[in-house]
Amino acid sequence: MFGRVFAVLAAAAFLTPPTVAAQDVVNPPWPARCPMELGLLVDQSDSMGSRFGEVREATRNVIDALRDKPSKVTVIGFGTTARIVQSDVDVSDADLRRGLKDDVDRLDTGDSTGGATNWDAALAAAGSHGVDVAVLITDGMPTAYGDPPQEGPEDPLAVAAGTADRLKAAGTRIVAVGIDLPPGGDANLAAVTGPRAEQDYFTGEQSSLLRRLYDIVASACGVPITALPQPEAGAFPWTPVLAAALAAALAIALIAFLRYRERGPVGVKGRPARQRVEARQPIDHRDLTRKLRDSATGIGATGHDTTGKDISGQGTGGPDTATTHGDGDGDSDSGSPPAHRSMSLDFLDRTPPTKKDNNP
Repeated sequence: MFGRVFAVLAAAAFLTPPTVAAQDVVNPPWPARCPMELGLLVDQSDSMGSRFGEVREATRNVIDALRDKPSKVTVIGFGTTARIVQSDVDVSDADLRRGLKDDVDRLDTGDSTGGATNWDAALAAAGSHGVDVAVLITDGMPTAYGDPPQEGPEDPLAVAAGTADRLKAAGTRIVAVGIDLPPGGDANLAAVTGPRAEQDYFTGEQSSLLRRLYDIVASACGVPITALPQPEAGAFPWTPVLAAALAAALAIALIAFLRYRERGPVGVKGRPARQRVEARQPIDHRDLTRKLRDSATGIGATGHDTTGKDISGQGTGGPDTATTHGDGDGDSDSGSPPAHRSMSLDFLDRTPPTKKDNNP
């Protein structure tokens, strides 16, 4: 009989799913007030790699949920070790809030914090800043503990639960958000927070993370989620865009100038540009008249007779008859050219006709 009872009890123990261990320290209630001090503990371990982009974006956006009140936010990134990104930032100040979100944008998996998952170090860092609510964002499987970190011989989950109890005893409410948890991941979250799902810990897909974070902030402030400010639209990066555009314009101008120097000015369809034609100078009629008169009379620039012949009237022919040599038939006996007949240059003294005279 005792054997059958023992067998039944053993089977029941084997088939009953594991339950969440009783909490040594009860999770404090929600503050139900704002402003408050919020800690965001962001898992940067290697296992978060495929989903970390949405984790980073949700962490960045939930900061805006407190911007209408002078609440303080501390962001802690953790992997093998934990690192304070920024602490005690008054997110009601636009410049401080923007700086904190910029630092969150620079978070990535496996950076200086290492690739393991150290909940213990992250919770200890949050405790040093005395936050009212600490939100653990993770994939549910701690693998390291301590500072400096180690992976054994103690259980990383048990060490993290002990650190969480010390925070809760000091008045910090701990809430965990699990993303795409493995089997048993929700029990790990409950071990460091509390047994109540949707109060002590939240689970879901990465696409629901921002909604979960807003639910947590609304509960912490004691207001409906619709009363919280929505995430700010991302500001357009005017400074880097304008700087890049200016640099591109200067580069294009420099290249164009160098090509112009190499090829020279180019006209239509690649032909060399036409040479510049200077305007014609007006004709000096007086100077032209003087030159023609001097040329006709045989007087050069020196003032001497340049024809070598006396073309004035000689012999009996008068001024209109050329003087001949030798016999009377007019032939030259020496082959020298005949003397030229002088021509009247009176037309040079006449006034040139106007357009009106040419068109009566």
